[in-house]
Amino acid sequence: MATLILSTVGTALGGPIGGAIGAVLGRAVDSAVIGTPPRQGPRLTELAVSTSSYGQPVPRVFGTMRVPGAIIWATELVESSQMSGGKGQPRTTTYSYAISFAVALSSRPVAAIGRIWADGALLRGSAGDLKVGGVMRLHKGTGDDEVDPLIVADKVAQGCAFRDLAYLVFEDLELASFGNRIPALSFEVTAPDGTLDVIDLLEDIPLAAGASAPLAGLRGFADQGGSRADLLAHVAQVFPLTLGATAKGLSLSPVEADDPIALPPPVVGRLDGEDRAEPRVRRDASTREVPAALRYYDPARDYQPSLQRAPGVGGASEQIEFPGAFPAPDAQGRIAALHRRAL
Repeated sequence: MATLILSTVGTALGGPIGGAIGAVLGRAVDSAVIGTPPRQGPRLTELAVSTSSYGQPVPRVFGTMRVPGAIIWATELVESSQMSGGKGQPRTTTYSYAISFAVALSSRPVAAIGRIWADGALLRGSAGDLKVGGVMRLHKGTGDDEVDPLIVADKVAQGCAFRDLAYLVFEDLELASFGNRIPALSFEVTAPDGTLDVIDLLEDIPLAAGASAPLAGLRGFADQGGSRADLLAHVAQVFPLTLGATAKGLSLSPVEADDPIALPPPVVGRLDGEDRAEPRVRRDASTREVPAALRYYDPARDYQPSLQRAPGVGGASEQIEFPGAFPAPDAQGRIAALHRRAL
């Protein structure tokens, strides 16, 4: 009220300048008598969270890999408010948000979780410290995990243990650093594997005695699903294999880069006894695809895609895309051996 009265009087006596001076004096009087009205900070208009897509595959993680994960359970956003300001200062109410959710990481057991990235920045460091408020729990997916207590509290009898699925539960993760939303997350996942072998990838497939093909230099691999035949064909681009079927199961062994490539047995006689030769077409060596570059994930660069070329190769060339993690020297040695073998 004093603001309106003194502003009017000031305008009548001193024009616009007098009105401005009167308004300032009036606000001071109103503040002393009535007090300063509280201010409201920005609030979210929608407290529901988005969910992951149905049918999204959960990879099988081998070794150590960086994977995005899929949200499999979440609560509503929890809003909290705090008022600041004291005597002579405007009172301001600020709002913050937190959420609890679970993220599926691997459809086979894992041993540990390393770093976690949120929107490209570290959410959890190598020392295991979360950079924002909240609690994290790992369920390793060993098949005997109990239902997480937070999921039980939310779902009661409908709570699920997600057995045989490795997942993380975040409890009351603070979202202020991420624009009050669930950030885009990715996780450094370590499975309980030693040196990787092709037979590790062939779970539930009978194997002949002695079947083995070590994946030398490969630090991690995430199988996104599909047939085992497609998986073997994909791996064989980088780690050449010989395969065979026996009564005891699948036999396989590695093909070394320096091993000679055996030619097929010669065709003798005529087709179906006819008195004519059966033509055979042999592909000219100049038409063969010679791999000259390998794209892979580099653990030293936070698993960012990297490229290694075979020695003496430059410009456009045949390139292999392999979603595995290699140290740079091992990747360079691998593509050099593949290139030399194909020449």
